[in-house]
Amino acid sequence: MRTIADLSRSEQRGVNDLKQAIGRRLPERRVRMTVFGSRARGDAEADSDMDVLLEVDTDRLAFPDKQRLREIASEISLASGIILSLLVVDRQTMRERGDFSLFDDIRDEGIAV
Repeated sequence: MRTIADLSRSEQRGVNDLKQAIGRRLPERRVRMTVFGSRARGDAEADSDMDVLLEVDTDRLAFPDKQRLREIASEISLASGIILSLLVVDRQTMRERGDFSLFDDIRDEGIAV
């Protein structure tokens, strides 16, 4: 299984910047981040996006908070040159949809940040 150390320095910087920015701008939210997809597998092209699962520790995340998370990701994307594609889920979403094969793939190949 790959770890964050297997990501390139620019990839590591992008996800670390995202994590820090979320912590500063949404300090009331506990968020678990997992990189998945081609960058986690190590077979990304230079222009591939970076898929990031954000599991927010709340029953139901309000739409404005989801917008703020996406705005933060957009800012980090512009600064890092790597497009960050977010999959944002809260506890209710995981209860309703957590058995989808996508989540199985993320658990199998994902890199915790």
